[in-house]
Amino acid sequence: MRFRNDLERKAFEIAQRALGTGVAVEHNKTIRIESALFPEVASFKGPPAKEIDVLAAELLGAPRIVLLVSCKLFSRRAEPAHVQEWCSVVQTMNRYADGTIYFGLILSPSGFTSGCEAWANSHNLGLIPPLKGRSQAFDESAVLSMFERSLTGLRARVRLRFDDLQTAPGFFDFIYALVRDFEGHDEATRDRRYFLMPAGWSGSFAQMYSMIGGMPIEDLVTVAGAGILILSGGLLVRFTDVRVEFGRDQSLSQGDAMTAKCGKNLEMEPCALDFVKSIVVGKPISSAGDFGTYLEVGVDGRFNLGIHPDGFHLISTEIPIDQYHP
Repeated sequence: MRFRNDLERKAFEIAQRALGTGVAVEHNKTIRIESALFPEVASFKGPPAKEIDVLAAELLGAPRIVLLVSCKLFSRRAEPAHVQEWCSVVQTMNRYADGTIYFGLILSPSGFTSGCEAWANSHNLGLIPPLKGRSQAFDESAVLSMFERSLTGLRARVRLRFDDLQTAPGFFDFIYALVRDFEGHDEATRDRRYFLMPAGWSGSFAQMYSMIGGMPIEDLVTVAGAGILILSGGLLVRFTDVRVEFGRDQSLSQGDAMTAKCGKNLEMEPCALDFVKSIVVGKPISSAGDFGTYLEVGVDGRFNLGIHPDGFHLISTEIPIDQYHP
């Protein structure tokens, strides 16, 4: 796959991660319409005069729903002409579609000028970043996080219902509702503890447990400043003094390897990491609790495994506990 710039590459990788297969980037594409007695071609010339670069992502197979994304890498904000162009693309594709439903979205990390919203609203295009918020300046990482959230939310939404999104401004409003909370995101996360990775979204204890509950433990790792719980299905939980990061992000296990400090039983007798692993690996998470200086998970309803920034502890919950000395 060839990309015109780094933005296109990042958008493509995010779309693949969020949607799986069915994602493609095409340059200078001449879009052939689906229903016609004779082959017709929509070239979309006219102001501004340029051919179409498109990231196409299939959201649903039956009926077929495709998202057409225009990636705008500008040094200044996109202007109404750039939005008008995509209005023409999506409008024409839907007019001549033979069973396929097309939605249009414009990704512009530099933002949009005020005239763009009217065009996007009336022609039902999604804009990322949003234009309605007080702050209209976002860094690229925040804009890409908005894009990933939009794809994930949109894919789930069309599986439930999509007909109301087809009428303006249904799709425009849906995308805006998904990303409007990014305004003030940095301020909101300063006092937060839980973060869903790799996007870095502010999360919660409940969200973390909903992902890890019932998942078998595969490994325990310590790196400089963090204890890491590795679960099946590519899930990881990384605990530090100030953050709990969780998600399907292998970078959570990165860092300088450290020797884990481990303890067992209520007395926290020193023990080896291999001993702790021999008890918990292969067993499912059955509960969890956040105790500030450490995170503790129940294992198989029989043990409590504590995750510290520098190691782990293991306590049996079998009764009588004072008689349990492995």
